[in-house]
Amino acid sequence: MEAVSAEQIRQEVQKFWDAFTTRSKSRFEELYSPTASCFAADGRRAEPARLMWVRREREFFGPKSSVGARLGMVSVQLLGPNLAVASYGFHFSMIRVLANGSRVQIEVPLSRATQVFQRGDDGKILIIHEHLSSAEAVTPKELPAEAPAR
Repeated sequence: MEAVSAEQIRQEVQKFWDAFTTRSKSRFEELYSPTASCFAADGRRAEPARLMWVRREREFFGPKSSVGARLGMVSVQLLGPNLAVASYGFHFSMIRVLANGSRVQIEVPLSRATQVFQRGDDGKILIIHEHLSSAEAVTPKELPAEAPAR
């Protein structure tokens, strides 16, 4: 099997954002190892991918939610033949449904991501670690219940 390339990792990052912004739950979940550890931008600790899937489905993948992102340059470090790290800045826009059912709109102009990718024995490249963060504090804007998603 050939070693992963920087271009393959950039393609995986694009697949990630395509699945997230189109809210394709099945495609989104297929990008992660089930044992991946994930830090959300507002998370205080890592959560396993399985828990993250449930939370993001509730908050971001419903009809009253939306997700948008504009990516900056994706830097890739090749750590081994099957292991690489992608890091990049991005502008993140979302309408998020909170656990209590209320909705908030959030703009995060200075977001950053670090994702660790590993190619498995089956040839699939999966995210095994993810850390999303904001360079500055953001204030969610509460939305009325009847406001449409973007």
